[in-house]
Amino acid sequence: MIEPMRIALVGLFFILCAASPCANSSDQTFLSIPFDYDVHPGVTYIHRSGWEGKLDLLIPGDGMAAKGTLVWFHGGGWTRSSKDQELLYVLPYLYRRWSVINVEYRLANVANAPAAASDALCAMRWLTKHRAEYNLPLDRLVVSGISAGGAMALFAGTISASSPLALDCGSEDQFGEIPVPRVIVNWFGPSNLVDLIEGPHRQTQVVAWFENIPDRIGVANALSPVMYIRSAVPPVITIHGENDESVPFAQSVALHRLLTSTHTPNRLVRIRAGHGDFTAAQAAYSYGEVFAFINKILRK
Repeated sequence: MIEPMRIALVGLFFILCAASPCANSSDQTFLSIPFDYDVHPGVTYIHRSGWEGKLDLLIPGDGMAAKGTLVWFHGGGWTRSSKDQELLYVLPYLYRRWSVINVEYRLANVANAPAAASDALCAMRWLTKHRAEYNLPLDRLVVSGISAGGAMALFAGTISASSPLALDCGSEDQFGEIPVPRVIVNWFGPSNLVDLIEGPHRQTQVVAWFENIPDRIGVANALSPVMYIRSAVPPVITIHGENDESVPFAQSVALHRLLTSTHTPNRLVRIRAGHGDFTAAQAAYSYGEVFAFINKILRK
């Protein structure tokens, strides 16, 4: 479950061009890619017992103001993958001069649920505290991720600041409030985790994240984004393959019906694909829809 979206490198040209004018040749487009980013790799945002949470910050250089800030959570079913393996997914944001925060969190081999969700919230709080240091425009904040990372983005963008998970970060002098994103971009992330740990849609990786946890159904409910859509939340766009056998497309349909019922701006982009096995053209189309949605919301 939760395979990374397979995008051929030859398709990156089309992805970078999505929703923006392209140069007449691939050489000109390559030369327009910004290489003058200030990169801060492996910055520690939290200390846990026997584990340090790290994130990478990619900030536009030469004093250029970022057009927005993206927080990215990798996928992997909470059992594998890493921020480094999925860095290429943020290229379209770098091309558009966004600051990017690429977050690592604890996997099941380090700590079971709800550890990863707590890490996500602490990373968000860390950004608030350090926004001036890295010149991060949190008033134009987008949270995103693929698969498990999509669920993390939904969770981080909708959870209450009073949640116990948000308060489990350690020394309070390193953390601010949870910033409220302007947009949540969910790439085929599960919104109902109970559905994935029992019944016909059971996924081994997700079950492993809840292994040996008392009241795992209760915890899975508490970590399911649909449980937090009870009033208006930040606008959400979801990209999901209609033939997804890992995270049922029906979950995203239900999520967006719920968002509509709360009058939350939202968009569900349906792709004729499975769990992230998008073609280059489908990926380019998806990114185009993402940036069209983001730009519409940020103009308000």
